[in-house]
Amino acid sequence: MWWMLACSVGSGPLETPFELEGDGVIAHVRSAGGCGSNEVRVGLWGPRFGTDGEVRADVVSDPSGVTWLHFRVGTGLGEAIAALRLEGQSAVIPLGTRPGESQLHLKRVELSRERLEQAASESALALEEEQQLWAGGAFLLQSEGKTVGEMRFRGDRSPIVSVHDTWWLTPRPVEGMLSAEGAELVVGFDVEPSFQGEGGLLRVNVPLRTAVAPLGEVPVVEERRFTLVPGRLEESARAGLIQDATESADALEKAFVEHTARRIGAEALDEEGRCQKWAEFDEAWTMLLPGYEVEVTQMAEGCSVGVEPVRIQHGRRFRGVVTP
Repeated sequence: MWWMLACSVGSGPLETPFELEGDGVIAHVRSAGGCGSNEVRVGLWGPRFGTDGEVRADVVSDPSGVTWLHFRVGTGLGEAIAALRLEGQSAVIPLGTRPGESQLHLKRVELSRERLEQAASESALALEEEQQLWAGGAFLLQSEGKTVGEMRFRGDRSPIVSVHDTWWLTPRPVEGMLSAEGAELVVGFDVEPSFQGEGGLLRVNVPLRTAVAPLGEVPVVEERRFTLVPGRLEESARAGLIQDATESADALEKAFVEHTARRIGAEALDEEGRCQKWAEFDEAWTMLLPGYEVEVTQMAEGCSVGVEPVRIQHGRRFRGVVTP
């Protein structure tokens, strides 16, 4: 065991040295100038990011007992500023821009000098490989182990995006609009379905090499999440994925529209047996079928509901009449 006397750094509650481990990451925190020194150095080594040995950290403490360490760390796209939140015997590294997203959780442990040196060496090799992968910029988008698209980053040029799953489709690769937010790349692009010109959005976490299609400013479990795996998509493979995505979307659309149309038909029928017109429905109902034209028709046995897309596109191909 790497034994050292505990030092209190500055006027805050941070005592060093100590080690942390969790979620594939190892960290070592120590006072650089011995007891009484205000300088803290951190070594943090992960599977796709890490510090170059031990680097200087800025320490910020608050009365609640939380201490933040801010320091430079290498990623696949170069150097960034990492934050490590210490509270009691645990620590958190927030890697996402949205609250509570992409967090790594670590706990205080005792590690040997040999284990720390091994972690630093392995992280340095992995980081070098990661930087080469991002320099190439070619990644497959995978969901639950299945390829559903690709992203190609091209330096200062716009990235190329291609997605094809049950929910989204780019009939061909498209150029995206790129911006950076913290450790994330935000990529917007044209995609189907689109009802009022809205496009798709992916938040790509560089250190974790993951992506999410956000539904709002706060993460929710319903959001689709992806992994970026090095590779390129051949056109023949893309054609097969587009066909699979189209068939999957059509089946889901048919089941949903028929179920919803039956509900509309039942709701339209009043006590006197007359059918309410679609234009007279509350907005809560009309929002159930965005992208469709709907017509409610009186029939002897009740109300039928005709549905057809305003514009034929991914997830909006169903055309038919659902009878009572």
